[in-house]
Amino acid sequence: MTSITPSDTEPRHPLTLRNGSATFIIALASLMMANLAPFVMSALGSLGFDIVASGNILTWALLASAIVGLGSSRLASGPKRRLLAMAGLALAALAFLAAALVPAPPVVVAGLIIGGAGIGAAISTSGAAIAALRDPNRVSAASGLVNRVLITIVLAVIPLVGITQGSVFGTLAAISLVGLALATWLPDPPVHAEPVDVTSSLQIAAPRRITIAGMALLVVFPFWGTSEDAIWTMAPVLGSAVGLGEQSLGFTLSLSAAGGILGMLVVAIFGHRIGRAVPLAIAIVAGGLLKIGIGFTSDPLILAALIIAVSTFYAFAFSLFIATAAGLDARGRWSGPLIGAYLIGSSFAPLIGGALIEWWGIPAFTLVTGIVSAVVLVPTVIIARVSTAAERALARAAMHAPEAATISPR
Repeated sequence: MTSITPSDTEPRHPLTLRNGSATFIIALASLMMANLAPFVMSALGSLGFDIVASGNILTWALLASAIVGLGSSRLASGPKRRLLAMAGLALAALAFLAAALVPAPPVVVAGLIIGGAGIGAAISTSGAAIAALRDPNRVSAASGLVNRVLITIVLAVIPLVGITQGSVFGTLAAISLVGLALATWLPDPPVHAEPVDVTSSLQIAAPRRITIAGMALLVVFPFWGTSEDAIWTMAPVLGSAVGLGEQSLGFTLSLSAAGGILGMLVVAIFGHRIGRAVPLAIAIVAGGLLKIGIGFTSDPLILAALIIAVSTFYAFAFSLFIATAAGLDARGRWSGPLIGAYLIGSSFAPLIGGALIEWWGIPAFTLVTGIVSAVVLVPTVIIARVSTAAERALARAAMHAPEAATISPR
């Protein structure tokens, strides 16, 4: 009789170069259009679209990504994950390539929206793939780090070659092609990952509670994210109000990106050892107070420091939100649609932020964003506790599964 160690019975896959490359690069592709939003707007402007029309086109493209990401999440959590990723990324690559090469405005608009829809498959499949890998805290943070570092490089290179139709939309096509080439390495959903099979003995992680927690997370995360993105998108307005110059604002935003990398790095280093509920609570409370402080300072230097601090706590919490969704279900039932849900809220962040500032002024706007953090605090902590319990129950059940615990010779 040969015994199998607990690591052998762990249902989630270990992180390897192959499955990590596929998961992280496809996750990068899923958010690249959102991250290149300023360049997309500039490229559309060079084709004759005004700022309003350009914003509308980008919003529809992002909404197409979000809707397809949400709609394909169940398929992404099953055995057809790789096929879905390949189909979506192939469509995106072709559509973005057409937008890059054909100077006709109708083709560009169609290419962006169709490409956005194709990217929706990358959103759901990369999100579900994160749940299939061990230590969701560390994996989600590592994915965020790869995303931030590579996006920083892309954002630096494109202006050097020129912000044009070809460079911006061609970049989107190239990233989609790289993701397509790696899609066959995406991890499969773990075996024996059905919650009802593994959590029946742990009340806090009962299947019904997991479902409720997952549905709540799909509301709480976008709600919180919209308040965070509203601060980010309104940064030029906030800076202008206190005399923060354009160059200083650019430097502040660059440091904010570095702060985000630091926040994700902390999660990546410590992984599951820091847990989820307590660090999420700390990040949400700290971020909420800092957001409120932004509206009540008249000092440019203090404003810059507050924006950097908000971005740092945001990235830290963002990684843990993804890990929370991944911990709820190893098949990716909740992590698959999470970014799609987030993008729906994020798409309207500039509109909401601008409207609140116009109606009530900057102090009231930042106060509202801080109140959002207070509203999501308790449900987030409860969801995180259920997620941690579900992950532990899954590992415990796999370790003690009678059919996997021993191998008996015939």
